[in-house]
Amino acid sequence: MEKRLYEILYETEKQHWWYAVRRKIIRDLINAYARPQKPIKLLDIGCGTGELLRELSPLGEVSGIDNSPQAIAFCKERGLKNIFLAEGTDIPFPDDAFDIVLCLDVLEHIKNDDAALKEIRRVAKPEGIIIIFVPTFKFLWGKSDELGHHLRRYRLEELCKKINQSGLKVVRSSYFNFFLFFPILASRWLIRLFKIPIQNENETGKGLFNSILFGIFSLEAHLLRRINFPFGVSGLVISKKI
Repeated sequence: MEKRLYEILYETEKQHWWYAVRRKIIRDLINAYARPQKPIKLLDIGCGTGELLRELSPLGEVSGIDNSPQAIAFCKERGLKNIFLAEGTDIPFPDDAFDIVLCLDVLEHIKNDDAALKEIRRVAKPEGIIIIFVPTFKFLWGKSDELGHHLRRYRLEELCKKINQSGLKVVRSSYFNFFLFFPILASRWLIRLFKIPIQNENETGKGLFNSILFGIFSLEAHLLRRINFPFGVSGLVISKKI
């Protein structure tokens, strides 16, 4: 990710419609699949500027890694302590260390995503839960992919195959950001067709537009508790170490 985007993320992450509802989805998934009844150990790979870890800190001992010194600095500004500069293919923790491992919109940045999945499996405890989010469908490629230095977008069947090959067991997979799929597809095609200059897509994180998108995505988050979506701008996979 470009350095200036970390500054934007730090300033907007708390209220931006995408990040705010995404945190809600993650909390729902943790409650549904990990059912934490006692303090747990959680690792966030690619923790960014740390708002999610700050919100999850009441669950127990939370740790994060990121390969950006700027991201680490912002996490520490939020008061987070167990934050380390590291790559997803070389996680600085022992085997079987975490009850929950999060890898949220990170795999698309990593050249060797198979190696990263094997590292995730290594640091998860037996029966540990792994939650992975990725951007989906190559034809949705947009400015956010370029600025984020993405290497790919995924189809869920491709990702699930990789996860199973790493030695993890897929428990659930679904697309999400379903309701906004066609508006986002149309906008990205129009931007490419007419070469419309866009600095970053976090510009949608302010004012009335942010409130509207928050409402739409919140409704989807509620439905995601009960159903899987057939397509969407993003995908999620819940897996378990067996």
